[in-house]
Amino acid sequence: MKTFGVIAGTPQDTRMGVEFLKKKGLDAVGIPTASSPEEQNLLQYQRAGALTQKVIDIIGEFHKKDINSIIIYCNSLSAALDLDLVKSRCPASTILTPLEAYRNLASRYSRLVVWAANAQCLKVIEGILYDSNPSIRIIGVTLLPMVSAIEKLLPPEDIFEEFGLSCLLPRNFRAEGLVLGCTHFPYLKEILEERLDVKVIDPMEELLTSI
Repeated sequence: MKTFGVIAGTPQDTRMGVEFLKKKGLDAVGIPTASSPEEQNLLQYQRAGALTQKVIDIIGEFHKKDINSIIIYCNSLSAALDLDLVKSRCPASTILTPLEAYRNLASRYSRLVVWAANAQCLKVIEGILYDSNPSIRIIGVTLLPMVSAIEKLLPPEDIFEEFGLSCLLPRNFRAEGLVLGCTHFPYLKEILEERLDVKVIDPMEELLTSI
């Protein structure tokens, strides 16, 4: 069985990525690029070059174990990296990111609410959606503190109430879907589907169709 190398921004995000793939019947091992959401956020905004090199180095470690199928299981990490440089330095690898799913979403929806970890990531996601569908309408929200709560594995019910998530889906916008633009957020998918009257979209589920 082919093994996938999972790279994500934090330990929990990496663990969730490995578990996600294994639940789909795929083998996976993971390595994080930072120890916390806050550290990852600083790397993305202040040391993007070093972060890109760190990902290249991790892929090199995977290569030593004959793992050449790489999934960067993190929207904000994918948005901050110089992906062209990563791919040029790692030509033996097949590298996938959640960002590749957004073009397909843009072709199927006209009104979306996007929750992302930070504004840099949200900007990239919006750019892909608008590039693919100039008439799409988007409401974007950033929720880095919620990422930290999920990293601590706080109960989903508590997180839902603490962050007032029912208020972050404006009713008069008539959204066709809520996009979980951070791979931490599927941790809340069950309660979101229970309490919000909208289709909850996990881009990683979309990405799996290309694997």
